[in-house]
Amino acid sequence: MKLVLASSEFGRPFAGPPGMPADRLKIFREAYNKAMKDPALLIEAKHTPLEINPTTGQELDALAKEVVSQPQDVVERMKKLMGR
Repeated sequence: MKLVLASSEFGRPFAGPPGMPADRLKIFREAYNKAMKDPALLIEAKHTPLEINPTTGQELDALAKEVVSQPQDVVERMKKLMGR
């Protein structure tokens, strides 16, 4: 079931290029996490139809690894259930 629901978790992710240096990735993730907790941003978002419910880069990494490591029979069953 997690395989089916995973696509909604990814939402609109920010991504860096393959091979991004670890120090830059760390800065990027920390800035994103800080922004998603910024009181001014959260107040402004209340006046829009936007829902602020961020998923961290670390969480998305873990989910991506879990999704791509599913056994082929699970993938095939999900495709069949989803009409693909």
